[in-house]
Amino acid sequence: MTNGKQVQYDDQQWMLSVDTSTTSMTAALTKGDRLIGEISSRAERNHSLYLVPVLQRLMKEAGIRPSELSAFTVGVGPGSYTGARIGVTVAKTFAWTHKLALMGVSTLEAIALGGAHLLSGQSHEEGQGEEDAVVSGGNLQALEAVAGQGSALGETVWVVPLIDARRGQAFTALYEAGLEGWICPVTDGIRLASAWVDELLERAALHTPARVVFAGELELHREAIERFAAGWNGPVDVFEHSLRARYTAELGRRRRLQGETDDVFTLVPNYTQLAEAEAKLLANKS
Repeated sequence: MTNGKQVQYDDQQWMLSVDTSTTSMTAALTKGDRLIGEISSRAERNHSLYLVPVLQRLMKEAGIRPSELSAFTVGVGPGSYTGARIGVTVAKTFAWTHKLALMGVSTLEAIALGGAHLLSGQSHEEGQGEEDAVVSGGNLQALEAVAGQGSALGETVWVVPLIDARRGQAFTALYEAGLEGWICPVTDGIRLASAWVDELLERAALHTPARVVFAGELELHREAIERFAAGWNGPVDVFEHSLRARYTAELGRRRRLQGETDDVFTLVPNYTQLAEAEAKLLANKS
């Protein structure tokens, strides 16, 4: 959702970004295109208890107060219903209390952007263990690097983000880096992994991407990914990586630069539902 017309603003302002839609909890503090601090955890924890203290820690270590913030970006899912609600609720509360611009972004797009950034060779992810990973410094440059790589090579790279949704299902989509920049040919949804692989193979035969990348929570979908690789004659990359708030921040910053914000009262998580036909198929299999 976009509120009104575009508004020019100082791009060197403070912004918090969070996403709690997956088992990972991740938060970042940025100023303009600079990453000031990021805290991510893959540990199984109660996001509702730890998220606000993490945000307070980021601001304290940077020496800023909530009143100095200008914007808040939140990953709206799809993913865990409870997790997505926690992140969105905290973001809306912060934005309303401190009169901040609010931007919701796709959790799957942030995962896909991270996977594409890894492929570009300009990302070096830290802290993939179960303990908190605290990162500081660096620039938000993934969108530029990813789009630039596609343009420079004159080829198209597909990125397929996956978040496990149990019972053979995954929250997934198709993102593309190429001559048109960073786009989304197939929007976010919850799909049966086996049927999704068949659809991807059909699309790949028609559109012939130069490379296909699978990124995110891949462990329970290895068989489907291997079936795709066996059925397609191009290179396939597999990046099992956790969501990082730096990518959430970068997507939110892009929205704000384009003059797009969300209404603090109407923003809701993306509670993606399984398509009716697929739900019936799954029920019959069960």
